[in-house]
Amino acid sequence: MQLPILSPSARVWWILLIVLVAGYLLGTWLNRRRSKTLGLWLQSGLSVLGGQTRWKWIGTMTSGAQVAITGADKPLRQAEILYLLLTRELLPLWGIELLRGKRDLLVLRAELRTQPAQEFEVVPLRGSLRAALDRNPGPDPWQWQEMPAGLGLATHGTPDPRAAGALRAFLETYGPAIQRFSLRGRSPHAILFARLNGLERTPSTAFLANVRDVLAACVGKGDRGADARDRAASRACC
Repeated sequence: MQLPILSPSARVWWILLIVLVAGYLLGTWLNRRRSKTLGLWLQSGLSVLGGQTRWKWIGTMTSGAQVAITGADKPLRQAEILYLLLTRELLPLWGIELLRGKRDLLVLRAELRTQPAQEFEVVPLRGSLRAALDRNPGPDPWQWQEMPAGLGLATHGTPDPRAAGALRAFLETYGPAIQRFSLRGRSPHAILFARLNGLERTPSTAFLANVRDVLAACVGKGDRGADARDRAASRACC
């Protein structure tokens, strides 16, 4: 039996369909493998934050995962860490994401035991995020200070030297991966966005410990006050 001859347009549609199906299978396999790798990388460093952890997938394994941490060590009270993967399963969307500069993303949100004395924003010194902050500064204008990796530190008033020094040391190592790092008076107090490409080649233990140390420097005085109150309460009850 002779097979039907396809028109040129039908051939194009069939080739496109085959490419999309093959791309979906390949992208799903890539994201599953990457999700597993990133999960193991992140898990290896969580012990430095203390507390109890609870994992769950974001939709499916190919989209990313979320870990919630409760009862974390000081200066944290609790935290949430997510990693979000590019849409590798759909080749056109993946291509658009790459062209727009998107990469696999790590998001950290943390509630501190002590409210920070000073808010800050770390964003690219030249870009739309800085422009948006300057358009809506709040009651006082932002004061900007240049930081490593093309980033800028914005504070209301003169930045605390201890906090600024800790941030500078942190950004000298991890600055190329940081998209935004915010500290504010309301919960979640700390929010960090970082590109995973490159960051994952450093130990997650060191990265998370450095994030913790920066936050400790930013709430150091308040945290010591909280410690004193805890000790006083302990003596009173005993």
